[in-house]
Amino acid sequence: MGLADRDYTRNRPSRGGYAGSPAGVGWSLSGWRFWSITTWLIVINVAIYVLDNLVLRSALVDSVYGVSATGSVLTAPRTPLEAFGMFSTHLGFEKLEVWRLVTYQFLHANFWHLAFNMYGLYMFGRVVEAHMGRRTYAAFYLVCGIFGGLLFLSLNLSALLGLSLPGVLLVSKFTPLVGASAGVFGVAIARAYITPKDIVRLLFPPIDLDMRTLAYGFVGLAFLNLILAGDNPGGDAAHVGGAIAGYFFVRRTHLLRDFFEVSKKSEAPGKKKKSRRTPGRRGASDDEVDRILDKVQAEGIHSLSEREKKKLSEATEERRGGR
Repeated sequence: MGLADRDYTRNRPSRGGYAGSPAGVGWSLSGWRFWSITTWLIVINVAIYVLDNLVLRSALVDSVYGVSATGSVLTAPRTPLEAFGMFSTHLGFEKLEVWRLVTYQFLHANFWHLAFNMYGLYMFGRVVEAHMGRRTYAAFYLVCGIFGGLLFLSLNLSALLGLSLPGVLLVSKFTPLVGASAGVFGVAIARAYITPKDIVRLLFPPIDLDMRTLAYGFVGLAFLNLILAGDNPGGDAAHVGGAIAGYFFVRRTHLLRDFFEVSKKSEAPGKKKKSRRTPGRRGASDDEVDRILDKVQAEGIHSLSEREKKKLSEATEERRGGR
């Protein structure tokens, strides 16, 4: 793949603002060959909701939701994807079905649950993705969701063990957890770090708030509701867990680089790539430029060293000169 096939001149944000778009709300997609990760996440969540609640609604399966006073197991009908993907202490911890820490993030209890989460992802995610790069952003989003599930699990276990900690209402190991909220809260905290002074108008009440106030205000409400044992302690635990992960990993994105490493194929031992240079021209080889462009796409342009930025600039000028 050569320079003509790659889009590496995308605008990137800086602390306190976002170049290339007004008020930090997004960027132009005209040069993109593929959908953004944010778009993919929204489409996948909507598709799963439609599939599970409309197409598969008649194919209900029995799922355990509790134990009676006599010790007998109680079951209730659930849609197939919900039964397979929802997270609970019983399923994810006792039965070691650890994949549920990821799958629960793509399930939603009802239409409004889905709509609010996808709106939040759309509002916060585009700028964060542009800052991090597609690959790192995808890892960041999933990791925030995983940490939301882990905090839910921790508080649930503490309640079951009789410890006096927030979330004491989570007394059933069968309490289900679904929703993208943990990942969305992590992305919101990341957006507050990247563009803290961006102004956002709330739908209700219709007031303007800067991004930092909005994001930390939502997290504060979730935390307050959690410690006061509100009506959604499981969801609030996931929200706070996702936000904590977002705060930590947006400042340490290098820790996410190997998240998808298991899917990479290693090159055969002793086999080296051959450098391809354009005949009669000086500058970085095509392989080196491709490597740099892959890094920009995966981790954002902020991840490049000064040497890599120089090579990319030289290759760009070289390409322009050949037109």
